[in-house]
Amino acid sequence: MLGLEEKSPLEMLQQFAVYFDANLEESLGAATLILNNKHGEGSISLYELFPGLTAWVYNITFNSELVIDLKFSSDRPYYFGYHVSGFQMQKFADETEYHKIRQGQNFILISEPGTSSEFKMSSGIKFESCYLILTPSLLKGSSHNTRKRLEQNLKEIFLQISGERPYRYFGDIDAHTGTFAEIIIKNTRIDLVGRLLTEGAITNLLAAQIEAHDLDHQTDNFQPKLTKSELSKITELGDYIRDNIDDKLTISVLSKYLGFSPRKLQAGVRFLYGYSVNEYVSNVRMEVAKELIYKTNKSVSEICYMVGYSSRSHFSNLFYKRFGILPSKYKDSFYKDTLMYEVSYRSIASDKLNESDVQQIIDVSRINNKKNNITGSLIYYKNVFFQLIEGPKKEVLPLYDKIKEDERHTDVITMWSGSKPYRTFEKWDMSILSDDGMLSIQHQDRVKKLNLEHLLGEIDENAIVSRNLWRKVRTIINVSGKVSKSEL
Repeated sequence: MLGLEEKSPLEMLQQFAVYFDANLEESLGAATLILNNKHGEGSISLYELFPGLTAWVYNITFNSELVIDLKFSSDRPYYFGYHVSGFQMQKFADETEYHKIRQGQNFILISEPGTSSEFKMSSGIKFESCYLILTPSLLKGSSHNTRKRLEQNLKEIFLQISGERPYRYFGDIDAHTGTFAEIIIKNTRIDLVGRLLTEGAITNLLAAQIEAHDLDHQTDNFQPKLTKSELSKITELGDYIRDNIDDKLTISVLSKYLGFSPRKLQAGVRFLYGYSVNEYVSNVRMEVAKELIYKTNKSVSEICYMVGYSSRSHFSNLFYKRFGILPSKYKDSFYKDTLMYEVSYRSIASDKLNESDVQQIIDVSRINNKKNNITGSLIYYKNVFFQLIEGPKKEVLPLYDKIKEDERHTDVITMWSGSKPYRTFEKWDMSILSDDGMLSIQHQDRVKKLNLEHLLGEIDENAIVSRNLWRKVRTIINVSGKVSKSEL
């Protein structure tokens, strides 16, 4: 049984990755667990549209029955779900019998803090499902119109069940909802283009589920007027926009690129994303801008020109309309002392590097990082460096720029970079790997042991430089070594 703590969706997915010994790939606002071992084959992905709304997507086959014991937190999230294929059994803690959630059925679950729910999934059955996780407390006070409307809709629809906790609703078989759920499940991209496709489908899926709950009857079958190949071609449009982001991208230009009529292009974009072609182009530009603000130190003016705008005020207005915050405020938010920024990377040591050089790197890092309020961990094994550095963004990014230019190592690959609510490490730690692949992490005055051979099989020269290996190491470090806020 997998004992799952109800935390942020990413932290929950990290718990899955450790339990299944799976690879976890993270991106801005998205992450994917890739499973291909004795436990099963497939993926589990998450996409955060904005704080308070995340999609959790299963596209996986388990080799043995999986039972999840989910412990509910005080956040009281709502779970909207739909199974495209396969089924699931569910029961609350005070129940003895499981309830079957059928394929093609809308369902809604609302938790009660301090209680739990069990979910059971059978082995050998392709399980394709989408959960929308809504946390009302994170939607409150938002100036973003979509979030405000969503919060209000939830209040109105679930007013009559406000006293029932936990709450369960199993609806009718609903093909209309399934159209959008299938789009979400089949889309495996976690970059910004994939996120925009998922965002449109999630918005439509949520609207369909709320409508189904409100009407509580079977809806008519729904099919788009475009073929699957035409819709698939439209999903490629985001890549073209990103590659030509500073060009003038009119409907005429985009229609010519796809070989569609402007009318067909508008219909396809409206179906997939829920807004017009011009709005879609603007949203791609805003997502690129957000990513640049998040991951670089470039000024708002520089980013404005990079994504195709000549007017900073117009750019700022569009950014605010999209995200509910001005780009300058969004940039400033990453420089708060309370917000941590992490960079994890893997690199190959220079042939000229010796043990004394490594020790010097450690000694200098401990001194300089303490001055700059940077913590983290450095692993050195068979000429491979893995380093996790965390601290204020204004200190971490310049340090990482210097690290990448250091001639004492090459082939620097960023494993992950981004903000997080708190530190994983209280101080700077040096982790040592033994000859047999046993990793000893000195952490909070305790030593944690990780067996790399268990993670990735026999460790040869190819395995030790593998991105998958170090992604797993990072995930396990974050799950097993997480520092609670009370400890800081």
